[in-house]
This record gives sequence, C-alpha cells and structure tokens, in this order.
Amino acid sequence: GAVVGVHPFGGMGLSGTGPKAGGPNYLESFMTEKTITNNIAAVGGNADLLEISED
Repeated sequence: GAVVGVHPFGGMGLSGTGPKAGGPNYLESFMTEKTITNNIAAVGGNADLLEISED
C-alpha cells in the first residue's frame, strides 16, 4: 500500500511530502551510522602486525 507523505496521491499535480524513491536523500532513510572498534589485544592478536611500516 501507499505510505502516507511519500507516495503520490490524486489531485491537481499534488504529491506526497516525504522523500521520493530515487531522490537524493532516499537511501539515507534506510541507513544508520555505527562505529566498530576491534580490540586486537583482547582477542589474543598481535597489534604490531597491524601497524604500517615505512621501512
């Protein structure tokens, strides 16, 4: 079914007020930002192997 405020409806050239499919901000409505931190030492890894060497 139609989503209120997004899908167009009948009338004199009127449409919904929300983001339209394919619009510039459409994809952002489905995304959430999440920060992930990996503690290599806590899981027994060798953090020295992950450092970038300029040698």
